[in-house]
Amino acid sequence: MKSLEPLSDTLEPEAGELAAALRQLFESLGVGVRRYAARRSRDAGAVSRYLNGTRVPTWEFVADLLGDVAEIRGAVTPAAVELLRRLHQSALAASGTPQHQLQLLELQLADADRAARRSAMRERALEDALLDAQHRIADVELQLRQITAAPSNAESDGAVWGHRDEFASLRQERDQLKDQVEDLRAELKDAHLRRVAAEQRCGELEREIDSADKSSGPDIEVQHAELPPATESFTNAAKKDSGIIRPAGLNSKYTFENFAVSSSNRFTYGATIRAAELTWKNSNPLCLLGAAGKGKTHLLHAIGNYHHTLYPKSRIFYTSMGDLVREVRGQRGPTPARKSWWWTDADLLLIDDFERLQWGPQGELIDLFRQARDASAQIVFASPYMPKEEPDLSLEAISFLQEGLTLGMERPDREQLVSIIKRALRQEVGDARFSAEAVEFMADASTSMRELEGAIARVIAYSKIHETPVNTTTAQKALRSFHSMTKEVTGENVIRCVADHFGVTVEDLRARNRSRALVGARHIAMYLCRTLTDHSVPTIAALLGSKDLIAVLHADKKTQHLMRDRRSVYHQIEEITNRLLGSGDDFTSP
Repeated sequence: MKSLEPLSDTLEPEAGELAAALRQLFESLGVGVRRYAARRSRDAGAVSRYLNGTRVPTWEFVADLLGDVAEIRGAVTPAAVELLRRLHQSALAASGTPQHQLQLLELQLADADRAARRSAMRERALEDALLDAQHRIADVELQLRQITAAPSNAESDGAVWGHRDEFASLRQERDQLKDQVEDLRAELKDAHLRRVAAEQRCGELEREIDSADKSSGPDIEVQHAELPPATESFTNAAKKDSGIIRPAGLNSKYTFENFAVSSSNRFTYGATIRAAELTWKNSNPLCLLGAAGKGKTHLLHAIGNYHHTLYPKSRIFYTSMGDLVREVRGQRGPTPARKSWWWTDADLLLIDDFERLQWGPQGELIDLFRQARDASAQIVFASPYMPKEEPDLSLEAISFLQEGLTLGMERPDREQLVSIIKRALRQEVGDARFSAEAVEFMADASTSMRELEGAIARVIAYSKIHETPVNTTTAQKALRSFHSMTKEVTGENVIRCVADHFGVTVEDLRARNRSRALVGARHIAMYLCRTLTDHSVPTIAALLGSKDLIAVLHADKKTQHLMRDRRSVYHQIEEITNRLLGSGDDFTSP
């Protein structure tokens, strides 16, 4: 791993402090800049500039880096996060550029919104506590009146003293409750004033952002990772194809476009598309199951061809497990040839006939697959049998497959759907923040990979912006527009509806105009095309007048993040979705 260059002495102090803190985090990952950039689908040059202090990163980059460090080193302390937040905002403020000033305003708005929500929650909690205390005072007063009204001549001396003790205790409790009520009223007033101040601050910042939007120049160009050039170190069977090294045997005639999609394989078809795009975190490794003639091999080739279209410089390796076993057996030991094997370099591994793993050194092969996956390679296997049906398959191999996603060439059963949803929710909201009933509801609402992804993204976004756990009510509210679907949505419908919502023309969305407002609308159109239609990334890019396929994936990911962080974005997408799916104006005709 190449070490980072020393920080320049000419950096602004704020930029230098932020870069030093980021470098300290980054070096704990133990990877190089290029490898980390590929892992996070970022431009290696941009990552290098962030770490050298010559460019102020987005907070999204900082948050991703914190998350990656937490996975390896354990949870990052809140104090460390707050320190980085302060350093980041100081660097943005010191930069002085309009774009960085706008970023700073947006971060300040997010902080003010959090403060307003916390104050509102505190206000509600104090109101409930105040009401409880007042009710308890009323109960105590009633008991005191009952004791005072009770005749004393019919009671023994012991009973009289008992009533006196009870009377004194109740009076003491009443006095304490009255003091508590006064304290609660003072706290409630303070919480109310804090909420009002935070709401006012939000309004001021929104107006400043609107003003900055109108006066800002072109938006920042979409950044995406460009994978390093392929090398000739895969296998002797590799050959050059149009200047890009591709493995022998990958048939360009097998594509997603000419794959026969039906209700029985639609879900698996969608999962393979996401694997090719490197956008589905829960599918590594992805194992395709099905008898001969079901289309497993066709999909393997389609993944490779589609991935090659999206990432022309990506390194793809396709082979059968039998050939791989023979190669491993023929190159035992730390030979020079072994150092050039594909698993240390490949970006996409496509392995047919996985069941033949039992013929070879299973432990060694699984270790190699793990190394490839840990280096950010997407792995896809194809097999005619379920792993547990292979008596000679090792527990280690079965365990490795279970870490990813195993799908048959038929619609996944309920257990598989539930497992996929649970894993996604566990990563995003944590084990304690979702219910089994909500998972069951989401499984019922999804008939394809596209719908499942859309459902998970919407439910998570709804949960985060409303600060509620993922329960059945949350899921129902988040997915209510999908349940009222009455129309078939096309990309043209989406583009017309988005253009109408933002008060622009379809031509504006398809133009090269990089104004911030148009870029935001274009991103939402790309996201909705991905969510509501079956269009491929190249088709979506063409619909929006673009040749940059990675920009579509970037827009999808960015919009999902914005939905979780900004209530306004979530509601905009909800309103457009309702109109497209039949709850509003008709956009099905030109």
